[in-house]
Amino acid sequence: MEHIDKDEILKTSKWIRFIFMLGYAFAINFALSISIGLSFIQFLFFLFTSKTNESIGNFNAYIIEFFHDTLSFLLFETDDKPFPFKPNDAGEKVEEEEGEIVEAELESVDEPVIEEEAKE
Repeated sequence: MEHIDKDEILKTSKWIRFIFMLGYAFAINFALSISIGLSFIQFLFFLFTSKTNESIGNFNAYIIEFFHDTLSFLLFETDDKPFPFKPNDAGEKVEEEEGEIVEAELESVDEPVIEEEAKE
């Protein structure tokens, strides 16, 4: 590097990304602390009931998604900012998938009943 371009260094978009990176670095550190605490709470549920807590499990899915999106942003895999700037398209997809699953389960439940009626 013989020549350093001052205009490249002084671009505000790069410095804004740096500020977001600092903020998300602190946020992911905080989320890690919460994750460790939740893992111990989840273990206690498992220890005493032999089942995991479903509510904590659902929340863990959001934390895992946040970790994935944040690390992708911090490691320059993507320019898309994570939560709360990320659009929430995942909720619509989950609802559609759940509807399909319910329909598929209903079809499989109805078939044996029809077969039993035919045998009688």
